[in-house]
Amino acid sequence: MMREQDIRKIEKIVLVSAIVLVLIGVAEIIVGYHTKSVGLTADGTDSISDSVISFMVWFGLRISRRQADKKFHFGYYRVETLVSLMVAVLMMAMSLYIIYNAYLRLKNPVELDYPLLGMITLIIGGFISFYLSIIKNRLAKKHNLLSLEADAKTSTKDWTSSFVILTGVFLSYLGFRWGDAIGAFIVSIYIICIAISTIKQASLILIDGFNNPELAVDVKEIIRKYPKVKLKDLKLRMTGPYITGEITLNVDNSMTIEKAYSIKNMIRHEIMKRIEGVKDLTIVAEPESTA
Repeated sequence: MMREQDIRKIEKIVLVSAIVLVLIGVAEIIVGYHTKSVGLTADGTDSISDSVISFMVWFGLRISRRQADKKFHFGYYRVETLVSLMVAVLMMAMSLYIIYNAYLRLKNPVELDYPLLGMITLIIGGFISFYLSIIKNRLAKKHNLLSLEADAKTSTKDWTSSFVILTGVFLSYLGFRWGDAIGAFIVSIYIICIAISTIKQASLILIDGFNNPELAVDVKEIIRKYPKVKLKDLKLRMTGPYITGEITLNVDNSMTIEKAYSIKNMIRHEIMKRIEGVKDLTIVAEPESTA
């Protein structure tokens, strides 16, 4: 189970990442302006947009740490999922902006100034983003945070786009002036694909969808271990980074209330121990005759 101190640590990493991305973006835009590279300018704009995304994720994580209150009885965990949806929408808008600028440059290609300076800037920015993406991906997988996973995807997209733009600038350096614009087009299409994937996943969680048949099988296998107990109904859902659920069991008519209560607790304890990310389970035991 993820602890509050883990979330605080992640918050710091995301905040530092946002500040670094702003610095990278500003540097690339300045160099892009002086080199006349639409790809470099687009990558700089992309980095600044990614920093906005990181700030949003940081804010979402801070809000999600709030305890349940009279208004939000189940806590603020889904703020983190909502933020990931907003991040994806922002990524879509960002990609359309890059496509538009790449189209204008493709129609009117120009020779780049100081292409070597542009390539060095892209290499440095790309490697920094690569390092950030590794850290975020590890934390997102470890703690099952969708907003951090979306942020990690933007960092992955950021360093891959930097090297795609680098290829475009290199082609322009060799005399293929369209290379810069083509690189920007490729990056924008990649951004759209990532955004669509994130929107699907976040939307599924927000409408209480749960698409993890393997986990459901694991829960059923745990219940089968207990004699005179049958699974009647299983309902699971994501609440931010956590899994919550309701389980209805049919127990043998001869079973005492105390025994049924004991089995319920053992099943609950084993599920929460074996399946990472399960925060809460409500288990109801009914006599088999009521099935």
